Amino acid sequence: MVLHAQLSAALADIKAGRFQQALSALTILQESRPKTPDVWRLSAMAARKTGAYAQAEHWLETALSLEADNPESWNALGLTQDALNRPEAAVGSFQTALQKAPQFIPAAINLARLHLRSGAAQQALAVMKPFAQQPQAHLVLAQASQQCGHPQTALELYAGLVRREPQNVHAHYGLAVCLIELGEPARALPTLDALCQAGFGPAHYPRFTALARLGRHDEALQAVQAALHETPTDSSALHGMAQLYWMMGRADDIAPRFETCLTDSQGAVAVYAAYLDVLIQMERFKDARALADRAGALHGENTWLKARRLSIEIESGAADAACELALAVLEKGPPASELRGNLARALLMGGAFEHSRALIQEARAASPGDRFWVAMQATQARADGDRSSYEALVNLDDFTMTAPLKTPDGYRDLAHFNSDLAVVLRRMHDFTAAPLDQSLRAGSQTPTDLRHSKEPVIKAFFAMVERAFNTYRDQLSPQDGHPLLGAIPDHFELAGAWSVRLQSDGRHVNHVHPEGWISSVYYVDVPPQVAGSPDHEGWLKFSEPPFDVAGLGPERYVEPRAGELTLFPSYLWHGTVPIQSGERLTIAFDIKPRG
Repeated sequence: MVLHAQLSAALADIKAGRFQQALSALTILQESRPKTPDVWRLSAMAARKTGAYAQAEHWLETALSLEADNPESWNALGLTQDALNRPEAAVGSFQTALQKAPQFIPAAINLARLHLRSGAAQQALAVMKPFAQQPQAHLVLAQASQQCGHPQTALELYAGLVRREPQNVHAHYGLAVCLIELGEPARALPTLDALCQAGFGPAHYPRFTALARLGRHDEALQAVQAALHETPTDSSALHGMAQLYWMMGRADDIAPRFETCLTDSQGAVAVYAAYLDVLIQMERFKDARALADRAGALHGENTWLKARRLSIEIESGAADAACELALAVLEKGPPASELRGNLARALLMGGAFEHSRALIQEARAASPGDRFWVAMQATQARADGDRSSYEALVNLDDFTMTAPLKTPDGYRDLAHFNSDLAVVLRRMHDFTAAPLDQSLRAGSQTPTDLRHSKEPVIKAFFAMVERAFNTYRDQLSPQDGHPLLGAIPDHFELAGAWSVRLQSDGRHVNHVHPEGWISSVYYVDVPPQVAGSPDHEGWLKFSEPPFDVAGLGPERYVEPRAGELTLFPSYLWHGTVPIQSGERLTIAFDIKPRG
């Protein structure tokens, strides 16, 4: 009874913020009751509150040596390891807590949050699904659903939380962000206004997004400045600011704003990195090189800067300079994993195939599902002259399909359907300039995901697509381990959908779609001169990488015809030949197996 009272008093001190008082009492108990797990667990709790995480970890390990099946100790150990910046160890501890007690929801929530922070939203969703009926799980379950591309599901969960917990700012915030994703920024704005006025800093950036979507650009710029005042190194806000200036046709305002951000942040790495990314996307390579030199003089030649120096030379087409930089990095030992992509591209450009081959093999083994690395493996095989390995990955006859869609009910023919579809899509193209971070050049892209549109003509389009995809899928033959054929799904879902409007000199630079399994393009309207064009004007092209490798040009062109849909593997390099005049209006979407 005395021990119980002493432990209760220590716990009360911890809850009241009297951490040192609790530790003093618990230190005495450590000597007198060394075999009592709760003594060590409470000691660790108090130590964590004071920031003594290494000491807390030691005491939790002591507690677990006495009581290995205690899920609370495993959960606390995971939180401590996360605070020590050891996320892999933390994942293991949370998983062990759930193995010991499968219904222990605190460990599930902490594990899911860790997955969300690392971008593993599907894993977070899988962790939380068994707890879907428990209200305390709904916030993390909503966040996981949202990150997995299911904003309607997330919206319903957030709405329930708002009804039950009207003071829960995270639920209000999530609800507003979902409304923006679902194409309803006007409904989101009052909530975001209230959150900003209440001092909830994270609301400034989605408020910027909502205002930009509503065409209230001056207010949007004020909102993004508020976001940067709150967090000067916010990468999303920095890129969003540049995007809006660019898409408003005010590119000359971007550099001065970044210079102000550099001053305000005292030259923070995150600001330099975002500024360099934007200059590269704007193709201002001379300015980017000068900025990289400034960043290097202040911060040294770290991994993040090496990656961007490589990007400058790759994107500017300076093959020799890019390859020289890459070889210099390799000479210093095994490169950081985040450098692999740019290193492999630079080495392929410079013809250093032995080096690029080793990097690509290593990356493919480490990330077998990564679509970019499948494309790089195919490029390497083609550069090596290994047609057998290349064609196993890129069989254009079997893996691509172009066919007209069936006219939906209620329309006389595809021409009338496309005419109605074009009217709706053109209304959704709010900007005349393409986003900076997309493959699009000289054109525009719809800002809201078309999957969430309530327009009947767009819903009819997706119904048409499902029939066509089923035909495509049924023509594929399963093959274990193949990036396309190894996981032919019985059930699938759209991973994203958007419309692109190309105008004079409009094109897509070559790229892949890392989020998809199958990608597509549907032709709504095309300029008359593309029909039979001897120069392939406006045509889709396959297999040409987005960096110069001698002899690796396009292997196939597809003539765009209104009413036709082309399907192909998401890892297949694809782009378009520029149109010289007129308008090329399309819908694109990605398909993935349903999780």
